[in-house]
Parts: sequence; C-alpha cells; structure tokens
Amino acid sequence: MICFILIALVPLLGLLAAQLVVILESRNPEKTASWLAIFATWPIFGWILYILFGCSPRKAKLFRLKHLPGSRLPQLSIRQKEELSSEDIFFQEGSTASKRLARLLLQSGFAPLSRNNRVTVLTNGEEKFNALLRDLESAQDHIHMEYYIFRADQIGKEIQALLIRKSRSGAKVRMVFDGLGSRHLPKVFLQDLTEAGIEIGWFFPLHFPQLIGTLNYRNHRKLVVIDGKTGYLGGINVGDEYLSRDPKYGFWRDTHLRLEGESVQTMQETFLNDWYFITQEEITEERYYPRLEPGRETLTQVIAGGPDSKPESMKELFFTILATAQKEILLTTPYFIPDESMIMALKSAALSGITVKVLVQGKPDHKISYLASSSYYEDLLSAGVEIYQYQKGILHSKVLTVDEQICIVGSANFDIRSFQLDFELSAMLYSSELAVKLNRNFKQDLTDSLQIDREEHANRSLWQKMKEANARLLSPLL
Repeated sequence: MICFILIALVPLLGLLAAQLVVILESRNPEKTASWLAIFATWPIFGWILYILFGCSPRKAKLFRLKHLPGSRLPQLSIRQKEELSSEDIFFQEGSTASKRLARLLLQSGFAPLSRNNRVTVLTNGEEKFNALLRDLESAQDHIHMEYYIFRADQIGKEIQALLIRKSRSGAKVRMVFDGLGSRHLPKVFLQDLTEAGIEIGWFFPLHFPQLIGTLNYRNHRKLVVIDGKTGYLGGINVGDEYLSRDPKYGFWRDTHLRLEGESVQTMQETFLNDWYFITQEEITEERYYPRLEPGRETLTQVIAGGPDSKPESMKELFFTILATAQKEILLTTPYFIPDESMIMALKSAALSGITVKVLVQGKPDHKISYLASSSYYEDLLSAGVEIYQYQKGILHSKVLTVDEQICIVGSANFDIRSFQLDFELSAMLYSSELAVKLNRNFKQDLTDSLQIDREEHANRSLWQKMKEANARLLSPLL
C-alpha cells in the first residue's frame, strides 16, 4: 500500500516542483502556460524535458563573455543611430518605415547600416555551392566558416579537401561547428582538418553534465567570410541533401545570399565574437577588416540575433516589419511556430486589407514541427491570411518581403526557437530590385504549392486535431 502511494505521488510531486520552478523563473505567460501544459500531459517526461531544454537560470552568466572586448558593432551602431536622428545619410525622403526598422536594429541588434554592398540571391544548393567553391578557391588570406550542420558526405568532403589545400598554401582557416547539428562528423574527418593546420571550435558540444542548461541553445548560423571581403549567409548548411542528392528528401528548395562589401565586416565581427566565446581567443588584427573599394550600393543590415542579447532582436524585427507593411507581405518559412504577438501581427495585417501570403512545408522533414505548424492555420485563415504548402520537395527557405521594398533573408525561421533560443544570422535588404526578384521566386514557388482551403482545414478529423494539439504543446522546444 505504501509503495502504491509513493508511486502515485511521484508524478504529482514532479508536477508541483516543475510548476514552481517555471513560475519562479518569471517567464512570459504564454511560455509558462506551454510548460505547464507539458507537465500536466507528461508529468515525469515533462520534467526531464524541462531540465534539458527549459531550465535557463544560467543564461546571464552563460553569455556574459560572449562578445569581444571593445567590439566594433555597438560603437558603430550608436554613432549611426545619432546620424539617423539628426542628418540622415542613408535614407531618402519618404523612407519613414525603412528608417524606423534601421533604427530598431541599431538599437536592439547592434546591426550597422552599410551602403557599399553587392548582394546576389542564390536559389538552391547548386547555385550556392558553385559560387562558394569558386570563392574559397580564390581565398588569399583567411577563411572563416560557421555552420549548424556540416556533413562528411560528398559536398562536405569536397569542401574539406579545398580547405586543407588552402590551409597548407598559407591561408588561415577557422571553422565553428554546432555541437548538436554537426555531432555526427567522424573523428578522422576532423583530424584531417586539424593536421592541415585548420583550427576548429565547437559551440556547446554534447558533453555531460555541461549539456544541462546549454542543450537548448544552438548556433543555427550558416556563415562564411573569405578574406574579409566576401560573405555567405542564408538557409543552406553543408550536406548532400541541400543539393537534392538525398533520396529520402528529394528536391530541396532553399535560399542563400552572397555578399561583397561593408556588410561582410559585420559578418566578420559576428564570427570573431563566436570564436572568442568558444575559445577565449581575442582576434582583432586589421587584416580581418581590409579596406574596400567603392562598389554597388545596396543598403544592408546584417543581424546576428541570439539569446546573448536581452532584447529579442530577431522577433522585434519581424514584428516591426510586419507592422510597417502597406500592401503586401510574402513570408516563406519551413517551420512556422509563431507566438501570440506574431499571430496577431499577421491577422491584423490581413484584416486591414493587406495581402498576406505564407508559404510553408507541404512535405515535412520534421514531422512534429509540421504538425505543430498546422495547429495555427485555422485562426489565421479565418482572418484572411493565405497559406500555401510546398509540394515539389522540401522547403527550407527563410525569406520575408514587404511591399516589394524591403526583405529579409537568413537562417531565422518564423518560430519561437529562432526568436528566443538559437543564434541566427540574417540580412535586411533595403532594395526594391532584390525584393522584386525574391517576390518572383515566391510566386514561382506558389506554382509548386497547394493553397490550404479554410473550410476543408476546419473539417479535418478529430484525430488529426489531437495530433496537432499534442505537437503544439512542444512548441517551446521545436
């Protein structure tokens, strides 16, 4: 009898303890409610999930030494914010919305504006890797590379061989891998890199007990800087699936950017900050910030969002850009798990007469995320938001364009994880030319998509709704 009582009390005690911890952490009400729902549904399993993914009392201490001493970005951002307030040297008359976004990013994201940029949109893995391999081959001084996922498959080995050759010829090569996303890299693959003089840093490797309190924070960036002059960012990791070579996934639809000019120096600082956080090595030599020749003017801000800054800069950016829309919002995101503020922003735009179209996965690579996304559709559809599911293959692009004037391309999804937990890298482009090109790509993708019918979606089976509801409970983790 006593044993039975003890067994019965274990889930209850676990639930009460978990509730107390979450409430004392002073989370926002929405996230607190999500965790309490998890505890109520899975008392013991929920407690384990919370220890691994939700417990974040160490956050301030954890990221206290995240940035290089004397970092250039805060000082430059403060100076540019003053210039925007007095004599605006970046925007023309009538650019109130763009100026508002720029000021927000200068304030909360330390994302300097730069005009001397050439930006190329790369559609899919073939364009990205063809361009990247050419640029890596031409590197003279250094190569800095940072990826969430890096695989030792065909494209991974091709890049590895090129980097080894460049390192042995005198270029300085540094690489950062995420401890979760790149955990399957073989030891021999890494050993070949280090023996060639390539320096490797791991972002929160999966070592017990350190992973408790750090497992939920991931480096989701896809960043390459070559000689301080050329950079790459976007949604494409290093792996054969991104070249549509994996039969499990089939065709892979993605978007990446190649940048030349001043914006690359913000990417450089982002990499060196991450390198400092991992290794405590301060790299400040001027060789990493070379003088640049005047080039084509594309006004750009590179945003390095993450949990190391108190403001949720990536979330604030998406919310503000949605609020500034006048005519049209086109959003492409594979993982669509918004919080209440983002749902309200999309609904408000649609209800006010703005065309709002959201393109999401129709063939999922992560089933739980796919189910959780589906649980948000009914509310949005009722407000007039158009939702499309991509059918040609795996959709992985992360793109937002507004009014064919401004656009965001990067690694950040439209989900809670990208807004609050992951280290992301995206570019805000104040360019109607690039926005028009990205809109053309969006409209082409719609020809390979199916629009979700509001009535048909509302009448889906009870079993389907239950699966979606359970997946939605896990939204703080997805």
